[in-house]
Amino acid sequence: MPCDDCMELDFLIEYIRKSCHGVPKGLIFDCDGVLIDSVEANMAFYNLIRKKLGLPDLNEEQREYCQMSTAAQALDYITPSALRSQMHAVVQEVSYARDIEPMIQASEHIVSFLKAITGKFLLGIHTNRTGPIDYMLNRLEMGGYFDPIMTVRYCEPKPSPDGAIKILEQWVIYPHEALFIGDSIMDMRAAQGAKIPFISYRNEKIMENGTCCDFALLEKALLYLYNEKGK
Repeated sequence: MPCDDCMELDFLIEYIRKSCHGVPKGLIFDCDGVLIDSVEANMAFYNLIRKKLGLPDLNEEQREYCQMSTAAQALDYITPSALRSQMHAVVQEVSYARDIEPMIQASEHIVSFLKAITGKFLLGIHTNRTGPIDYMLNRLEMGGYFDPIMTVRYCEPKPSPDGAIKILEQWVIYPHEALFIGDSIMDMRAAQGAKIPFISYRNEKIMENGTCCDFALLEKALLYLYNEKGK
């Protein structure tokens, strides 16, 4: 549901129109925290590793870092150097697919949002996840909507704009013709580095950008602009 900081529909429409010089041609999404509600699932994974190493649960600062970073960066960050060799062995004991991924859910309204806008906008993903995410997207009824899907297997991790730039090149569009929807400083910096307009999704710490916390509202704004273009 919209929160107090979320832009009202008229302001959201105007923000997108001004930022994208009209209606965007493509939408680039972060994955964790935007397409999927994965925060607690990811934290459960990192806390499980720490528990096996005899460490306490993550503090707030560690949680924030882990949600923005690649898994390798996060594990190094939350593991004291003296325990790094043990950590790598412990990770092999944990099955992310079996123990953690079933906890992940699709973000509110995202599936109906994708159904409403598919065929009208190019859709891509730029994520700091390492491995393939197709199985997870299929499980959450989001399979087949996105092309390309840029993981760190194919590009430098955010905040590098490398993945966003590669998406633009594949789509053959200008930066202002895309809209990047992300929930972290890493996402914002990647978008800025690629000169792509950015919308903050449910993160009060980057509210100076256009802000939306409800995909139903974003759907209305995008379809308004799309239909306006066709008149």
